[in-house]
Amino acid sequence: MKLIILTLECIMCVCTAFAQKDTIRLKKTDEEKRVIVTDRPPQAVYFQIGGSAPILSVNYDRRFSKRLDGAGFAAGVGFWGGTGVAIISVPASLNYLFGRKSHFIEVAGGATFITGSASDIFDDTKSTESGIIYHLNTGYRYQPATGGFFFRGGISPLFYKKDYVTSYYIGFGHNF
Repeated sequence: MKLIILTLECIMCVCTAFAQKDTIRLKKTDEEKRVIVTDRPPQAVYFQIGGSAPILSVNYDRRFSKRLDGAGFAAGVGFWGGTGVAIISVPASLNYLFGRKSHFIEVAGGATFITGSASDIFDDTKSTESGIIYHLNTGYRYQPATGGFFFRGGISPLFYKKDYVTSYYIGFGHNF
């Protein structure tokens, strides 16, 4: 529980630090092509529940170009813990945004390194396992052109060896 509170405090500090910077500036808008170009590649820091992490994670997302739509990447770190159980994950993915203005359909694919340990409190045994989970994401993203509140939500099928699980995700944070 302390680690979850510490993680949330770190997220708040990061969001506060980014909020102090100038917001992203619109460079030009081409109404004919419906493309918005900014002065730098749009970025976001967000907290996510579910999805590729697969439980709780803090993530960074960035576009490859100075456009709001198009190709980009996301990477993060996730944690889940309880009595005798700890899971750490590191998701990374490539994504593509379809849409205009602030509303987008997001399609992504990537891999998540995950490691977990469990200990038996009665006989002091501990087991650890690691692996790679592959994921595909499809969902909605709200990312304003001038920065500010960031939201995403959708579905994320997870593939591990020959197993398959459907996970849903919701994320919120700050776009800059």
